Amino acid sequence: MKIKTDKLQGTVDAISSKSFAHRFLILASVADIDTTIIINEFSNDIMTTIDCLRNLGVKIEINENEVTVHPSFFQKDVSDINVNDSGSTLRFLLPLVSFLSQKTNVKCSGRLQDRPIKELMDQLKLSGLTFSADKLPFTVDGTFHKIDFEFPGDVSSQYISAIMMIAPLIGGCEIKITSKMESTGYIKITQECLKTFGVDSEILSDKVIVKPGALKSPGRICVEGDWSNAAFFLCANALGADVNVENLNYNSVQGDKKIVELLGKIENNKDYIEIDISQTPDLFVILGLVLSQKCEKSVIKNANRLRLKESDRIQSTYEMLKSFGVDCEIDGDNLLINKSEIKPTVVNSFDDHRIVMAAAIASVITKEVEIKDWEAVNKSYPSFFEDLERLGSNVIYR
Repeated sequence: MKIKTDKLQGTVDAISSKSFAHRFLILASVADIDTTIIINEFSNDIMTTIDCLRNLGVKIEINENEVTVHPSFFQKDVSDINVNDSGSTLRFLLPLVSFLSQKTNVKCSGRLQDRPIKELMDQLKLSGLTFSADKLPFTVDGTFHKIDFEFPGDVSSQYISAIMMIAPLIGGCEIKITSKMESTGYIKITQECLKTFGVDSEILSDKVIVKPGALKSPGRICVEGDWSNAAFFLCANALGADVNVENLNYNSVQGDKKIVELLGKIENNKDYIEIDISQTPDLFVILGLVLSQKCEKSVIKNANRLRLKESDRIQSTYEMLKSFGVDCEIDGDNLLINKSEIKPTVVNSFDDHRIVMAAAIASVITKEVEIKDWEAVNKSYPSFFEDLERLGSNVIYR
């Protein structure tokens, strides 16, 4: 795909947050009555969660942007689910499957087989579940029961969220956090979703408490706009575009709304800036591009967990920036960037949706870019290039 951009301007609606959508779909599947969820964009990851829940026995109907979930009150004997390359779907469903199916065969695709899951599996084994193998594909069997849950806070917030979402089914629980918690914004999203379904929780420095209570459907929910995807257009503005992004909740608990604050800091620190990305890892790629144009010297630090995303996102971001002509280097889990003039180029997306979108936004500066394996964008934002065209880019499909 080739993208040519003279001027990017206009208005775009932020797509529905897949972080909220995943959680609402799962909670609705085991709530008391039907729930209708309004979702304005069905990414591959969201459809994967829907398909898996259907295969677990949950009836889900889709009518344009309305998804009606009819909760399941019965266990299937055997279920087969394919989580594809959706890490969220895998981690969120693993504790839940035993409530919906006596035996569940789980398979995946892409790099997901190699992404971390050991700490979650260890806790689930202690909870009474058995796994036929240590890596996907595997079969999950057994009956789930409450234990003293315990996770490190710097591995994956999704482990904690996964247990939080089944907590109402086991009378509430406490989850001990053994190290500094990262990506707390995602745990706050889970907390807010639980509250929408009538269950209270607390997030403390060393533990998360989900209080006893049944999941009560609110009846109808509209999923708020996604800050992590909106960030690409907000960053485009920092590079010279003029895009108004609507459908964003400025009081959201989404951690990636921090992009507004970070862009302000970048604007006021053009000589040197350090950005700790540990709480907002999904902003890493696009911030790398912005920093290469706005700051003489910059460092994005504490990016270790990005090595196990859809790509090794430290390496793939480095490769993307280098292909544009940016002077940068990797220093452990940090990316060091020097301000550089960038030029039109061909970008290898490494089959990573965030590399695709960042490379496309670079055309605001380079005026032209070619992207290999651009279809990876369907993982989170299938209509991204349609929005880009509406804003003025010439998108040439090959």
